[in-house]
Amino acid sequence: MIGELLAQAGDIGFFSRLLNTIVRGVSIGGVYAIIALGFVIIFKATQVVNFAQGALAAAGGLFVSFLVFDRPDQASPAGITPGTWWRAPFAGDGLPEIGEQWASIVFVAFLAGLLWSLLTGGTIPGKSLLAGMAAFLACRWLATRQGFTWLEEPLISLIIALVIGVGAGLATGWRPSNRLPIGAAITFVAMVIIAALDSTWIEWIGNLIIAVVFGALLGMALERVAIRPMVGQPLFSMAVITLGLEIALRVFTNDSVKILQRSVESPWSAEIGNPDSDGGFSLFGAFYFWSYFMIIIATLLSFVAVYFFYRSKLGVAMRAVSFDQEAAMAQGINVGQVFAIAWAAGAGLAVLGGVFATQPPIEATGAVSATTVLVAFRALPAVILGGLDSVQGALIGGVLIGLAEIFAGEYLSGYVDVLGPGYQQIVPYVVMLGVLLVRPFGLYGTPEIRRV
Repeated sequence: MIGELLAQAGDIGFFSRLLNTIVRGVSIGGVYAIIALGFVIIFKATQVVNFAQGALAAAGGLFVSFLVFDRPDQASPAGITPGTWWRAPFAGDGLPEIGEQWASIVFVAFLAGLLWSLLTGGTIPGKSLLAGMAAFLACRWLATRQGFTWLEEPLISLIIALVIGVGAGLATGWRPSNRLPIGAAITFVAMVIIAALDSTWIEWIGNLIIAVVFGALLGMALERVAIRPMVGQPLFSMAVITLGLEIALRVFTNDSVKILQRSVESPWSAEIGNPDSDGGFSLFGAFYFWSYFMIIIATLLSFVAVYFFYRSKLGVAMRAVSFDQEAAMAQGINVGQVFAIAWAAGAGLAVLGGVFATQPPIEATGAVSATTVLVAFRALPAVILGGLDSVQGALIGGVLIGLAEIFAGEYLSGYVDVLGPGYQQIVPYVVMLGVLLVRPFGLYGTPEIRRV
């Protein structure tokens, strides 16, 4: 049905065709803008172009898929995500009745509290993490031994691991921030309420937020392991490290989807097997996917959130570090914490962009595939066009690049014999090069002045 509606695009009038093209252009530009915003936040804080942004986007799509594609109350496809007991905190059956589901809720609540604590300056010792992980693995192994059947429920193993991990930290002098238990408790209550409401939309949005939390923690881990030790080293070396991270994460995501593409189960998509569900609506003879408008809404919310964040205490610290790291350190600003926050925010935005990169107008499958990682390279012209250090430029650059790509694909399709197939994906780079010849630092980038 969708194919038939789209095939009628050539029969619509000039105004309807123009309106449809603008909406598609703004929506695909919204995805580029979200990805570009992640680039900008990391670059403003660290002066590093994060080439791993596309791989983080694909990993974010996988996080959502893990939460919604394999359900504890349904038979999962053979060979898919073994051992993911933490998946699907919301199973669509009201209050949780499955042990694995309760374990998932406790696990995610703890991670949310940990993220809040880390973002506000808290710390967690490595010994505590290692003790907790070792305890959990030991409990899961004992659960397979005779006489330890009481450990079969992952929730019991998880609680034991958390107690041992926190105990190991306290014994070594760690004093956890009170934000950790408060954040975990608030998240736990919110997740139970969401499960009780049993709403498909609310549960999917809840899973998306959980995936953003996972992505933010992954970003912080990558920054701490691979970027923090390189502070003070040439920026080129740090950029190359992000390329290495991109390759490593890409292998992980491609291995997860090379046999079976993983759906993100968006609630607005067409329902398979239901002829009355087409995932959109027709207006003036043109077809509009619901995903177009969800992308636009997500883009606006992302930039509004970043706008208010930059006016918070943490945002002011980040802006100070981006202007002069040495001066910021002299004022008592924790530069390492700012770096971690920047990578957490950048990775979280990559997750959001990766999920919407699986939707029309970029992809019609609604699933993570091997090409999802390429969304960052498609968004790169938007980053350069708007300016690497400009939040405003990320939004405007993304929309302009999206409009250029869609308008070229719509109105130059009659010249495909001359331009060649896929020519519209080259148009953003042509626009970027044209603007850079006039404004080398982008539309809103800060010019770098060097005095000799």
